[in-house]
Amino acid sequence: MDDPLNIPSGSLEGPREEPQEPIRESACSPGAESSPQLSERIASVAVPERPVPHPLVGDASRKRSLRHNLVLLLSLTLAAFVLTTWILVRVESPFGMFSTGPQEVVRAQLRALDRGQLRPAYDMFSARYRQQVSFDVWHELIVTHWRMFHGEVLRAGELAQSGPGVTLEIHLRGSDEREYRARFTLIRLSGRWWIDDVHWAEEADEQNTVRT
Repeated sequence: MDDPLNIPSGSLEGPREEPQEPIRESACSPGAESSPQLSERIASVAVPERPVPHPLVGDASRKRSLRHNLVLLLSLTLAAFVLTTWILVRVESPFGMFSTGPQEVVRAQLRALDRGQLRPAYDMFSARYRQQVSFDVWHELIVTHWRMFHGEVLRAGELAQSGPGVTLEIHLRGSDEREYRARFTLIRLSGRWWIDDVHWAEEADEQNTVRT
């Protein structure tokens, strides 16, 4: 029988504490970040998001571009209009103001006659001719033989010296389908050429000559 007072010495010391491992900082502790959060931070730093343009900024840019293109188009149109007007005035002017030679003066008068612009055509005559033939007489002659003066130029001859001036023959087909020849005499005065005389005749009839 055991002695009740014979208690093992170790039982009086109480329960023995197990040795504890040192506390490690876990991933979930306040000082550490979880793997998903760390990945999001790295991604946000490495690839910054592109700013989205404001809709009003895009509209303003498009309007500026549209205005620039419109101004450019208007400038090109104006330049083309000025150039075309200059060419038409120089080449098609019935007044012959920009003519530099006798051929151009004759061509200008024929165009004016074909268009019915009688006053400009008459103003291409020299002062001597206009003193001899008034506009009313010349106008009546043109109206009487209008089919002859509304014609198509077929060919032109060569300039020939004639005293102080030159002569030039023009062959035409009138609106009556007949062929005519006009012989122009031109002189140069005050820096330009003037028609000093002109005779019209039908090609088939040398006797039928009309002096205009």
